[in-house]
Amino acid sequence: MRSFIFKSIVLSIFSVSLFSCVGNNNALPENYSPADIRYAEYLRMGDCGDYILVDIVNPWDTTRLLQRYLLIDSLQPVPEDIPDGKIVKTPVDNIVVYSSVHTSIIEKLGAVERIAGVCEPEYILSQAVREKVKNGEIADCGKSLSPSVEKIIQAQGRIIIASPFENNSYASAEKLSLPIIEGADYMENNPLGRAEWIKLYGYLLGVPEMADSIFAEVESNYNSLKNQVAQAIAAGKQRPTMISEKKYGNSWGVPGGLSYISVMYEDAGAKNIFADYRQTGSVMLSFEEVFTKGINADYWFFKYNSDGDYTYEDLLGEYPLYEKFDAFKNRKIFGCNTSYVPYYDDITLRPDMILADFIKIFHPELLPDYTLKYFLPLK
Repeated sequence: MRSFIFKSIVLSIFSVSLFSCVGNNNALPENYSPADIRYAEYLRMGDCGDYILVDIVNPWDTTRLLQRYLLIDSLQPVPEDIPDGKIVKTPVDNIVVYSSVHTSIIEKLGAVERIAGVCEPEYILSQAVREKVKNGEIADCGKSLSPSVEKIIQAQGRIIIASPFENNSYASAEKLSLPIIEGADYMENNPLGRAEWIKLYGYLLGVPEMADSIFAEVESNYNSLKNQVAQAIAAGKQRPTMISEKKYGNSWGVPGGLSYISVMYEDAGAKNIFADYRQTGSVMLSFEEVFTKGINADYWFFKYNSDGDYTYEDLLGEYPLYEKFDAFKNRKIFGCNTSYVPYYDDITLRPDMILADFIKIFHPELLPDYTLKYFLPLK
């Protein structure tokens, strides 16, 4: 009986999905009115009267679209003569979320009750979501790279929110033909560009005004902090130098100069030693290369996931040559324990708060009353 019900639900979803993409062109409609997207490179939205048109630009080939969505009020019929795209009835409910970041965004928008399933709940820091998973109110859909189709169906998932990867497929989940919202926010290289994606999720959840308000606050805070630092630098304050992350295996991944985190270091009034590598992602170097360029760096930051907070002794136990760095000798190393600190969630949603952490470390006199929240000094 259970197998019969399962197959029936699959057939039902498939039959509905046949009508999820209509129209015969990808041109912008004449009545397209672009939304105010100022920082995000890979997100474009516009009001077309009867629907919101959303284009996700392919981060790996910006001449192409990754996806086009047509957000239509669930109480309204599908308009005629609309461009090709995946139709999403809004506001959405019964959402299956693959990442902790998007779970946090939905929670920030006051819509936790609309989450029907999550992947890898062990990495989600939201206590509300973890409790609902524990109580069976939110389904554990397994691993994000190979989610349980049966769990998604049992949760009556209506859309999936996932982070795309180059040449990636969504495997068995694609067979359900549910709209998969490809949240490419993590590919943005401007910290405010990442945060601006909340506008898309606001439209999906039917709370665009709330999303605009949240982003306006983040934008105002971030730019205010950035300008405060810029004024101090212009007045003669020096930029300390810094390195980040640490050795794993035979290589050490450092952020390229065009990456979002390198931008944040600069906005906080520091100089990333490896900023001359003009790449948007991590640059994999040998220990010797990092040592040669970074031995005299003033500060050292790294993230880790551990039951206990890292110490200088822990670092020495991993690799004795770490003690040769000036940042080690001068006790200027700061670590972020992501097992309980929501760094990965907030780097997308609240870059202003993480920027404040960096400023407090690099130029503490600029934020005398601020208390560190993410990166703490090693003991």
